[in-house]
Amino acid sequence: MTAASWTGEAFPPVDHCIYAHRDEEHTPFTDEHIIPFGLLPKGGDWFLPKSSCLKCNAITTRFEDTCLRGTFGVFREHLDLKTRRKKNRNKPREVWFKGPDGSDSKQEMQVADIPRYCLGFNWLPPGILRGQSPTPELNFSGETVLRYARGELEKFIPDKHGFRLGSVRMLDFARMLAKIAHSYAIGKCGENAFEPMLPDLILGRDEHAPYLIGGDPRGTPPAQPRVLHDIYPMSAAIGDDGITYLGFVIRLFAFWETPTYFVIVGRKKWRVGPRNERLARSGPSA
Repeated sequence: MTAASWTGEAFPPVDHCIYAHRDEEHTPFTDEHIIPFGLLPKGGDWFLPKSSCLKCNAITTRFEDTCLRGTFGVFREHLDLKTRRKKNRNKPREVWFKGPDGSDSKQEMQVADIPRYCLGFNWLPPGILRGQSPTPELNFSGETVLRYARGELEKFIPDKHGFRLGSVRMLDFARMLAKIAHSYAIGKCGENAFEPMLPDLILGRDEHAPYLIGGDPRGTPPAQPRVLHDIYPMSAAIGDDGITYLGFVIRLFAFWETPTYFVIVGRKKWRVGPRNERLARSGPSA
């Protein structure tokens, strides 16, 4: 199971940090991958040159690593997506099983012997679209979604046993989605197109992720064969005053009937484009 070719997209250098206030920047500026490096196949990049200071880069790297290694680690290796830890790519992985009596047992296995599976979330739409307030009481509501190759998981797990799929931290996952949407909005639409609302969440200064990030109220769409990740802009007029917000629909591993996510990046300053302009990238089929 390998990823198909990926068409990179070039953006001009930003020459400042897209997350930090100007007086908080720590130079030099690094290139920022819009889609995390570890979710890209070989042969194509999609990044903003010179757009993240060293301090902010360290922050985004931490929560991305949680998602890339803990949530998507096995699936990324099945797809042969990029890695900066090439020495670890073919090493056996620890696999934990839970027996009927509640006991845990561990086995070391090659990834090729572990079933293909992908985790995601069915969340309610962002709170801002539902008239909610960004308060600590606003939590993610929904369920964890498991997509897997039919027959593989059933044969892999012993009768009446459980199988530990990986670590899942909703806030880290939401911050990764926020980073994707914010950086892509700047690259594709320009910094003057909107008033950003996500940097504090990305940097860990704000944990009200469900206010700006959530699921697709239309439900899970059909699988998109040959599409690895799908991202496109959306507009939303909210409130009696009709303020229009710029958002993005993000679907990771779209070829496998995974959930879609709505991410509100900020208040629009000018028209970005058609409501459902498609900006999809080619990817693998299941």
